[in-house]
Amino acid sequence: MDADAPGTAATSREAGSGPTVLPGPRSPRQAPDGDEPEASPGGTAVTTVPTTTDTASTADTTGTTDTTGTTGTTGTASATVPPSRQRLGRAAGAWIVSQVPRLLLAAVAIAVAVGAVMRFATPSHLWLDESLTVAIASRPVPDLLHALRHDGSPPLYYLLLHGWIRVFGDGDIAVRALSGVLSLLTLPLAWLAGRRVGRIAFTAGNGERDAPMWVGVATLLMFACSPYAIRYGSETRMYSLVVLLVLVFGFAAVRALERSTLPRLAALTLATAALVYTHYWTFLVIFTVAAFLLVQARRRPYYRRVTLRAFAAMAASAALFAPWMPSFLFQMLHTGTPWAPKVQAQVLLDTVFDWAGPQSTGALLGVVLLGGALVGLTARPVGRRELAVRVTGRVPGRYLAAIWLLPLVLAYFVNMFGGSAYAERYTGIALPACLLLASLGIAQLPGTRVRAIVLAVAVFSGLVGGWQLARTERTQAGEIAGRIVALARPGDVVAYCPDQLGPAVHRALARHGPQTVREIVYADNTGPALVDWVDYADRMQRANGTTFAAEVNELAGPDHAVLLVRADGYRFLEGACAVLSDQLATLRDRTVQVERRDLYEGASLERFSTLR
Repeated sequence: MDADAPGTAATSREAGSGPTVLPGPRSPRQAPDGDEPEASPGGTAVTTVPTTTDTASTADTTGTTDTTGTTGTTGTASATVPPSRQRLGRAAGAWIVSQVPRLLLAAVAIAVAVGAVMRFATPSHLWLDESLTVAIASRPVPDLLHALRHDGSPPLYYLLLHGWIRVFGDGDIAVRALSGVLSLLTLPLAWLAGRRVGRIAFTAGNGERDAPMWVGVATLLMFACSPYAIRYGSETRMYSLVVLLVLVFGFAAVRALERSTLPRLAALTLATAALVYTHYWTFLVIFTVAAFLLVQARRRPYYRRVTLRAFAAMAASAALFAPWMPSFLFQMLHTGTPWAPKVQAQVLLDTVFDWAGPQSTGALLGVVLLGGALVGLTARPVGRRELAVRVTGRVPGRYLAAIWLLPLVLAYFVNMFGGSAYAERYTGIALPACLLLASLGIAQLPGTRVRAIVLAVAVFSGLVGGWQLARTERTQAGEIAGRIVALARPGDVVAYCPDQLGPAVHRALARHGPQTVREIVYADNTGPALVDWVDYADRMQRANGTTFAAEVNELAGPDHAVLLVRADGYRFLEGACAVLSDQLATLRDRTVQVERRDLYEGASLERFSTLR
C-alpha cells in the first residue's frame, strides 16, 4: 500500500439501533487476529449495513446469533442453517476477502513476468536493421564511428552494444538480450512515473487519494504488456533505450523544476545529451519540452527562474553533443531515409494502433489506450460513480497529451516537407506519455471493479499482441541462407538486389560456417555486411540492372552458378532487380529456389545454372 495514499474506510458498531459501517468494495483486506479491516487505497467509500435492535448476546433457537455475515437477519436465518456450516461459510468468506490484495498482487506479478519473458522469446533471425547494427557494433571503436557516418545514426546504443558483444558474444540471442534488459529497466521507472503522475493529479484536485497507487500499477502493466515494448525489447536496435531515456529525461526535468539545484540541473543536461546521442527523433521531444519551458517562463513570472534554469540545463547538452556535430551534419546532408514514403495525417491515429499490436487484440488495446487517454485528459472523479469533464483538459493530463502528440505532429510535418521518415519504430519517443495518460484515465474510472476489468482487458490484449509480434519471423534471411548452403558449390556467386537484402542473408550465411561463395551487391561497393546510405537515392538511380547482370555473369564465369537474392518494390530501384533477373535468364537457366513470402523482410532466391 502506498504511504501517500491511505484509505479512510473504518468500521464501527454500536449496540441498539445504530448502523454498522463496513469497508466498501475498495477495502477488501482485513487485518489478522480480529483487528479492524485494513482499508485499501481509495477506501473513502463505505457501505452502511443496518443491524437489528437486538444485542449481540440475543439467543436464537440454536443459541447463537449471526450479525456480521447477513444483511440484517437474526435468528430466523441462522435457525435454518447448521452452525457448523455458518462458521465454515464465514471463515471461507473471510479468507477470500483477506487474500484479495495478495491475489491482485500475484496477478500483476504474473502479467509483468509474462511480458518480461516475451522480450527474450523471439525465434526470428536478425533482419536488415539488426544485422547492420551488429555489423557496425562489432567493429573497433574508430571503425564503428566511421561506419555510423555512412549509416546515419548517433553512437550511444552502438557503443553500448559494442561492450555487450565483447562480454556476451554476437549470437542472435546475446545481441537481442541487451534490448530486453534495457526494456526491463524501464518497468520500475514506469511504476515510479505513474505514481508521480497520480500524486500530481490528486494534489491538483483531479484525482482521488488512491490515484498514485492506481496510476502506478496501471502504468507498470501498460509498459510490461505493451506490444511495442515487447517487439522492440526483442530487437537489436536502440528503441528500448529511447523509451528508457525518455522516462529518465522526464524525471530529470520534473526534479529540476521542483528544485533547481546544481546536481539536478546537471542530471537534466546528461539526460538530454543521452537522448540525442541515441536517436535523432528525440530532438522532437526536447524541442517540445523546451518550448513548454519558455511559454511557462513568459506566462508565470513567479515560475520564471526555475523554468529558465531548466531550459539552460537542456541547452547545455549542446556542449556534450559538439564532438559528434561534424558527423551529424554530414549525415544530415548525405544520408537520411531514402526508403521512406510520404504519409498522411491519419498516421497520427494509426500510430496508437501500431503500438497496440496486430489484428483484433490490437484494435481492442488501441481503443483502451485512446479511451483512457481521453478520460485522463479531460475528466476527474466526482463521488463513486461520476466523472466531471472539462474539454480544455486538466492537470497533469494536458501536459502528458502535449508531450505525446506534439512530437508526432512535428514528425509528420518533417516527413511532409523535410523528407525524413515517419516510421512506427521511431515513435517510441511519444509512447511513455501516451501510456501514462491512458493509465491516468483508467485510474479515474469510477469503481475498483471497472478499473480492474479495463486493466485486465489491456493486459490480455497487450500480451496476445506482444506474443504475436515476438514469435513472428521477421525475415526470410535464414531460410534463404539455408538453401544457399544446400545448393552452392565453392566459387559460386551470390548476388543481392537490392543491397538492403545483403546484411541479413550474409550474417545468416556466416552462422553456417566459413564462406565458400563469392558475394556481390547491387550498386554498393561496401560489401554485403553493410549498406552505404550516403547519397543512396542518387546512386541507385544511376545504376541499372543490365550492367549489373553482365558484371555478375562475368564474375561467375562458365563453371559457377549464380544465386540471386531478390526483392522488387524498393524505392529508387524501380524495376532494376527484375531487369537483372531477366538479363541473367537470357544467359543461363533460371529456377526459383525460394518463393518470396509476405514477411517484414521477404525475398526470393533464384538459381542460374552454370554455362557448361
